[in-house]
Amino acid sequence: MKRFFYLILISSVLFTATSCKKKAAEETAAPTTATANGIPAGANDGVTFINSGKSAILNLYAPGKTSVYLIGDFNSWKVDSKYAMKKSTDGTRWWIQVDNLDPAVEYAYQYYIDNSIKVADPYTEKILDPVNDQYITSATYPNLKAYPAGSTTGIVSTMNYAQPAYSWTTTSFTKPDYKNLVVYELHVRDFIAAHNYQTLKDTLNYLVNLGVNAVELMPVNEFEGNSSWGYNTSFGFALDKYYGTKNAYKAFVDACHAKG
Repeated sequence: MKRFFYLILISSVLFTATSCKKKAAEETAAPTTATANGIPAGANDGVTFINSGKSAILNLYAPGKTSVYLIGDFNSWKVDSKYAMKKSTDGTRWWIQVDNLDPAVEYAYQYYIDNSIKVADPYTEKILDPVNDQYITSATYPNLKAYPAGSTTGIVSTMNYAQPAYSWTTTSFTKPDYKNLVVYELHVRDFIAAHNYQTLKDTLNYLVNLGVNAVELMPVNEFEGNSSWGYNTSFGFALDKYYGTKNAYKAFVDACHAKG
């Protein structure tokens, strides 16, 4: 009887589905009209890339605020009137279009609100942490972008048009009937000493030998600190870098499906 190896993801299911939808929207053509709210048509929450990644529209929901500036790599982290965000007609959103971007460059940025608060984009798919990133090894996350120390403070969001693609090897996977599931719930950090997706992928045969056909990961979204079970989620659309890259995560999912 054929055995299926099914991956169940707590919290990250929403991340994966929404992220794919968001990515498709980011690759639309340049908006040519404005909505009734004054925001360019096609601009989603967070970042919407246009002009093949040479421009981006950033859209932040921040009602009741008097001013919002965009600061980041592209303006040396300075408060600049050229990067003052426009308020929507109903006063709930702030937006700006940034041009002359290099599609191959990963940019770090924040929102500077009411001349007092610096915040990362809640829709970002990756953050930089001035305290916790130092504990992430290059083996777990190669070529991690450095935090802009000395230029800003607090959590920083990133945007990257030319993200490396992942080629799925298992395309015909069918999940088993829920009545036949043998589920193993695990926490990436506590299950293996190396606490990364690559090592977790290498242990799948151990789970198969136990008779397991489904892995249930505890939350892998970005959370406060590095030592947590993940239920204190801080950025719901970002994978926690402590476990590895986005493509390493996809490779783990792919390997689970290949056990069918």
